[in-house]
Amino acid sequence: MNDIRLLGRVFVTGRIRLLSGLHIGAGPAGTGIGAGGSDTPVVRQPVGEDPYIPGSSLKGRLRFLLDWAFERVGKGAAGEGLDPADPVLRIFGAPTGDGVWSGGPTRLIVRDATLDPAWRARAFARGWPLTEEKGEIAIDRIAGKAHDRSAPRHTERVSAGALFDAEFVFRVYDTGDGGARDAQCLNWLLAGLSLLEQDALGGSGSRGYGRIRFEDLVFRDLRGTAVPLGDGFRVARFDRAEAPTIVTLGVA
Repeated sequence: MNDIRLLGRVFVTGRIRLLSGLHIGAGPAGTGIGAGGSDTPVVRQPVGEDPYIPGSSLKGRLRFLLDWAFERVGKGAAGEGLDPADPVLRIFGAPTGDGVWSGGPTRLIVRDATLDPAWRARAFARGWPLTEEKGEIAIDRIAGKAHDRSAPRHTERVSAGALFDAEFVFRVYDTGDGGARDAQCLNWLLAGLSLLEQDALGGSGSRGYGRIRFEDLVFRDLRGTAVPLGDGFRVARFDRAEAPTIVTLGVA
């Protein structure tokens, strides 16, 4: 695939609502267990110290979910003979080099999701905490009580209800098909947002953390026309054989 032409970029903007506490860690806090303070703080902006959702966390979770949806787990992303039409590699990127990947550059850019300014102002006005500390302890499964040799751990979480501004950018390339395959990949990606709502973001998802909901999603096509997505991206069943038709690219 030698002739690849950039047709333009399409955008999906909206908000991420936390339906349960979210933990995306910033590394150890340096406090001893049980010594007060959180053992595992959340990642924060260096200026202002507001919590945020790193684009890498969103992108990584989406890739994880789509790898499973397309039954790619265990197949790897490197090596000879990669299919240039592979949706996951087109969306998220693949190794470069002669004979390895000819599908073109990474399509998806995921911005860091920052606190919605209006929600942040309302939270401060009403005294809502931006984060909480959740205590956890190991359980003795036989006795059915806290383990005698286990001290409580304190995990910082961004509080449920918090609202973040999100933006996804998708580069559209013509690889000899007028952008048709990238349009399919874009629609699979949007269906992947539905999978993320059904799964969890960040750590400890199996213990109730990281449940999210996308709100007010708007798609802007190659012409700049804005189209509200509503519930259109929420698919009842993910079909890896045929991409849904959630959006169209428009004419550049």
